[in-house]
Amino acid sequence: MAVRILIVEDQIIVARDEQHILETLGYTVVGAAATGEDAIKLAETLQPDLVLMDIMLKGEMDGVEAARHIRERFDIPVIFVTAYADPATLERAKLTGSSGYILKPFEERDLLTNVEMALYKHQMDMRLKESEQWFSATLRSIGDAVIATDADGRVKFMNPLAETLTGWKQDEAVGRRLPQVFRAMKESDLGRDEAPGAEAYLYAPSSTSTDTVLIPRSGPPILVEDSNAPIKDDRGNITGLVLVFRDITKRRRAEREREQLISELDAFAHTVAHDLKNPLSIIVGSTEMLEYDFATLPEPVFRQYLRSIAVKGRKMSNIIDALLLLASARQSHVRLEPVEMGTVVAESLERVSNMIEQRGAQVVAPEVWPAVRGYAPWIEEIWVNYLSNAIKYGGRPDEGVPPTLELGFDAPLTIGDGDYACFWVQDNGMGVTPEQQQQLFTPFVRFDQARTEGYGLGLSIVHRIVEKLGGHVGVRSTVGQGSRFYFILSLV
Repeated sequence: MAVRILIVEDQIIVARDEQHILETLGYTVVGAAATGEDAIKLAETLQPDLVLMDIMLKGEMDGVEAARHIRERFDIPVIFVTAYADPATLERAKLTGSSGYILKPFEERDLLTNVEMALYKHQMDMRLKESEQWFSATLRSIGDAVIATDADGRVKFMNPLAETLTGWKQDEAVGRRLPQVFRAMKESDLGRDEAPGAEAYLYAPSSTSTDTVLIPRSGPPILVEDSNAPIKDDRGNITGLVLVFRDITKRRRAEREREQLISELDAFAHTVAHDLKNPLSIIVGSTEMLEYDFATLPEPVFRQYLRSIAVKGRKMSNIIDALLLLASARQSHVRLEPVEMGTVVAESLERVSNMIEQRGAQVVAPEVWPAVRGYAPWIEEIWVNYLSNAIKYGGRPDEGVPPTLELGFDAPLTIGDGDYACFWVQDNGMGVTPEQQQQLFTPFVRFDQARTEGYGLGLSIVHRIVEKLGGHVGVRSTVGQGSRFYFILSLV
């Protein structure tokens, strides 16, 4: 198809001469205009492939102004044809993004060269624009955040996800250095005042990292996985950088929970294999003895076997109940309501009253307790675990010293924007070492099997429950001076 050209010339003879030359060269002249205003109208109506524009036109609008409108509104290439070549005119013409500039009078080959070059340049510009639009649309639609910079490390492009994660809009970020927008550091460097410079990304080898913490413009830090690669030209010169990153906070949390679950499953298997197997073996052995020697066993021995079966059966039941409670504390979601701590403490003491009597333990507790927000059945389990441990591990049996338990609380405690209470149980046992304190609230850990047959689930249950209630657990202990186990919950 022949190239369609619009002529804009206010001298009729010159316009006809240009038309004759163009048609001789094989082009189609679709129209001619003598003013800038008419040129704009014809460009809109005819949509030519190119405009041949005289600069000096009749009317209020000259050729430079008309060319600017045609370029901006219709994206049609314009070649200026004029007898005026002063610097000021040339400068104005360049600002319009013209595709060529021919001085009158011109040779036929000059016109042909300028027209073909203008058409080729416009075609290449269109392809580049389409490619950029396609590339931009692709980057904006992908599921990762993307930032691109120039060779100086200044931001040129951000997709919407990058805007969301960094807190910077693209129009605000363009022109800023990368570390201003993507302020990130390794997890181990969180205490540093400054993030790495742009050069750390521009001139470092392409890499992928899963331990980067992004410090957004506002909001908490975000754990991200990022990868970067320099953009190079055909000669290998660095012309920029593309940085791709994604939020992996949920993935990292899931990985840690999975690791914790695997660890707990391993420990659970150990508990089932040992803590349940031992009493089960005794039950099976006692039952077989009763079956084989039923007729000849004296009554006292017979009753001893029955008691052994009952005791070991209760122990197995308690272990299973504890395992179920630990699992439910991980999975259950409860509604937090006001809880009268005095009532919960009284019920907890009643549950361990047999242990208190058997060990001759002494218990000292306040008469008045504050109310907290929580879930009463779970809080009761916390107290029962703390109390039973204090009774088991308190005192010094070898020296005839019975367990002494002191219950108490510290309130109010201001933590952040809320008021809390710290509840505690103090015992007079041997205490635990700092190394043991770090493991106390880990499932299935025990330290003193010589003094008790505890099954190592209680404190992990406490930890899981208090986490669910939005609180905190801990222990303060000095070897030889006893231990104080505590938990913190919000006040009503």
